[in-house]
Amino acid sequence: MVDFVLHALRANPEIAVFLAIALGVLLGRVRIGEFHLGSVAGALLMGLLIGQIGLEVPHVLKSVFFALFIYAVGFKSGPEFFGSLNRGTVKLVVLSVVLCATALATILVMNRIFQFDAGFTAGLGAGALTDTAIMGTASSAIAQLAIDEAAKSQLNSHMAVAYAITYVFGTIGLVVFVGSIAPRLLRVDLKESARELERQLGIEREENAISIPYTRIVVRAHCLSVPAAVGQRIQDIEALHASLSIERVIRNGQILERSADLKLSAGDILAVYALREAVPELSQWIGPEIDNPESMSFPTRDADIVLTSPKLAGKTIHQIKAMLIGAERMGCYIRTITRQGLELPLLPETVLHRGDVITLVGRTASVEALAEQIGRIRTSNYKSDIAIHALGMVIGSLVGMLSTHIGMIPVELGIGGGVLLAGLLIGWFNSRHPELGALPPAAQWAFSEFGLTAFGAVVGLLAGPAAITAIQEQGAALLVAGAIVTIIPPLVTLYFGRYVLGLHPMILFGALAGAQTEAASMNKIIEQSGSNTPVVGFTVCYAISNVLLAVCGPIIVALTTS
Repeated sequence: MVDFVLHALRANPEIAVFLAIALGVLLGRVRIGEFHLGSVAGALLMGLLIGQIGLEVPHVLKSVFFALFIYAVGFKSGPEFFGSLNRGTVKLVVLSVVLCATALATILVMNRIFQFDAGFTAGLGAGALTDTAIMGTASSAIAQLAIDEAAKSQLNSHMAVAYAITYVFGTIGLVVFVGSIAPRLLRVDLKESARELERQLGIEREENAISIPYTRIVVRAHCLSVPAAVGQRIQDIEALHASLSIERVIRNGQILERSADLKLSAGDILAVYALREAVPELSQWIGPEIDNPESMSFPTRDADIVLTSPKLAGKTIHQIKAMLIGAERMGCYIRTITRQGLELPLLPETVLHRGDVITLVGRTASVEALAEQIGRIRTSNYKSDIAIHALGMVIGSLVGMLSTHIGMIPVELGIGGGVLLAGLLIGWFNSRHPELGALPPAAQWAFSEFGLTAFGAVVGLLAGPAAITAIQEQGAALLVAGAIVTIIPPLVTLYFGRYVLGLHPMILFGALAGAQTEAASMNKIIEQSGSNTPVVGFTVCYAISNVLLAVCGPIIVALTTS
């Protein structure tokens, strides 16, 4: 039986690839406390293990899978990457540049100290910084080197080993640094710092926002009996009480649909759309609550609206509320605002960018009217524009093959860098013209997750038996170098961001996590502070560093093989 399985794996390497993926994903789910390897590291480790039997896996699979991953990263980051290139986010862009430059310098110093080859050095950077894109673009650069295939195979094997050795400390180290060490170094109480930033973002005048944070919308029926409200128009009452809107009136058994000028009479049954915290006051403002299903059966709608309006982009929630003039604003409330799938704090001074998704709930006509002013309603489209994306990968690959020289050093993006650039441009264009280049979030996740996990599995399988020798030769040195590369860049960036750029600690912590493309450490800060404010710093740095760190791969190979 064992011989049959071994023969099947050697004769059909695609079986070994899928087996490494399956076992790696299962291994990656195993938790030790709060730590788990994740799918990519798990797949790479299982690939290394399975690869010990000796397999001939087509090298082209590695490039194909990595192209899927890096294209999806570019497509997702495109709107935020180009949107961040403005004065309002310049500090965050500078922070990402500083971290990536410090990381590259530290990696090259470790290369000089320990005399690593290009493979070990690229894998060291990818694992210690937990950014697999470095390994992918470095692999493309290695493929272009003027050396024999055996030497290229050895470099790729060394890269896989270095990644596997340094990844665990890289993941744990960054989470611990951002979540525990950094706040202590700056002497910051996370919860108090979060409250301070929320006050700066306008929580003390939350009644001026389109929506009041941390609430839910409810529907109630009340019988009008308060003398001050009798004879008032609907718009008059709504002007007095911003947390409610009147959607339907039942008068003498007849349904009167909403009209802002409708005058109310004693005994009218009012269907009220209100924020939950306003419920106790409704009886004082209108009259006693009653059970009347007919009055509360008015049409409503939830919609995800993508912000595309150039007039509103770059404005705060408070400013946008003031700009959305008209009765159509009444009866609409924000449920969430997300950026790259992460929830932003719903505070008046939170700045919104193009591509942010605003989830509105309210009367159908009002939601649709607001959507026209804000941008476009994101439809539940599950079809991807495969032709555009495949063509984008072709063009990106061709662009990546173009090269130039800096002095005597040849420099090129490589296929991975070219595909990333294509993804950025197409993602940015799609955010403004959704009719072209559709790639729904679920498809983005599939491209990214499967592509990267399969890439890790193939890299591990290709490393093969040579991995054991490499571990014996450089294992200890890689552990030391990996720890240094994990800690030095965020440490330098922490003090630079706080004392040179003057960033608020909560934004700085989120930015540090984003600059190293590591969401786990940001989630740790959110959990400990009880605030979503770190997301403000995370998304911009995440988009910028995804590009800069990917470009580091070819640079590392060029500088360590010259």
